[in-house]
Amino acid sequence: MKIAEKQIKLLELYFKAVANKKRIKILMLINKNPNLSVEEISDILKINYQTGASHTQRLEKVGFIYKNYKGSVVEHKITDKGKHFLTFSEKVIN
Repeated sequence: MKIAEKQIKLLELYFKAVANKKRIKILMLINKNPNLSVEEISDILKINYQTGASHTQRLEKVGFIYKNYKGSVVEHKITDKGKHFLTFSEKVIN
């Protein structure tokens, strides 16, 4: 298999984005419950708001989730790329 250097760098960014159990939990949570705000995510996972905001920002940066602005509320949804990562993860674990 031949992979270009740019693609290797992208893989590195993707894996770094999910190299934290809280970010993996956030991704799984948003997959099951779309439209959650950072406040809701933080409450459900019992993490600090700022921590939740930082982790969702990192997941958005690599395209695993996206933000949907509704007035003063920001909802989070998983992208196809995020869903593919979760499918990949399940295959690796099983």
